[in-house]
Amino acid sequence: MHSGPELSRTIDDTLEAEFALRQRHPERGEVYDQHQRRSAELRGRDNCRLDVRYGPGPRCLLDIFPAGDDAPVLFFIHGGYWRALDKSYVSFIAEPFCNAGITVVMPGYDLVPAVRVGGIVDQIRAAFAWVVDHMAPRRIVVAGHSAGGQLAAMLALDQAANGGRGPIAGFIGISGAFDLRPLLQTSINHDLKMSDEEAAEASPLLRLAQLPPAAPLTPLIGMVGGDETEGFKQWTADLVTSWRGRGGVAAYCEVAGRNHFTILDGLADADSEALRAVLAFVA
Repeated sequence: MHSGPELSRTIDDTLEAEFALRQRHPERGEVYDQHQRRSAELRGRDNCRLDVRYGPGPRCLLDIFPAGDDAPVLFFIHGGYWRALDKSYVSFIAEPFCNAGITVVMPGYDLVPAVRVGGIVDQIRAAFAWVVDHMAPRRIVVAGHSAGGQLAAMLALDQAANGGRGPIAGFIGISGAFDLRPLLQTSINHDLKMSDEEAAEASPLLRLAQLPPAAPLTPLIGMVGGDETEGFKQWTADLVTSWRGRGGVAAYCEVAGRNHFTILDGLADADSEALRAVLAFVA
């Protein structure tokens, strides 16, 4: 059982300001509404395969936005701090990738408190395995935003721990949560109810440090908004530095004028440098 100590922690005001973004961005609801409207338009098209079941959980469904046979796949995981949102909020970013000949797969997952964070990691592993087994793409890039960045990182690290054997050709972490331990002293953990052990086990930065020295790492783009908190910037910078330190190819990309919630708009903007960088990476 995981209960008790994580609920009685004192909130660290500095960490709260860096990572608990709801008060910092009261406009986020308007951003979400805009994203959902744009996503609904794309989801209404005939060629989408929506709510394909990959596992037993109520939200264990995935959406497929196809770009043709033998197309590379972008496996994109939504954020929400493992406690909010769903895949329908981020469908809109699939359009420019499909137009560029890249199939996009977006998995959903159950949220806390119905499951633990570690259980969500396992659900995403199951979703990824479904794609490999049922679609057999020649090339997959795993990506995710915020909590989705953490989940995508765990997939990339799974492959590294397996001696590099697997189909993942690249990993894109967008405003990712790569060390969950600071969240233990924030209001976020009132929902997550993580223990010290759970936070450590689900932290990509710690898992990366524990890999064998020769573990092969897939190339990485660490992307973060220029208007994000220093905490989120540091998470991404630390991941990129550690990735390089272990022999992996990694690039740090700070997107000017974007915050934690608007950075995805850059990925849906055909004229943005961020989109061009990611398209080149995936294709």
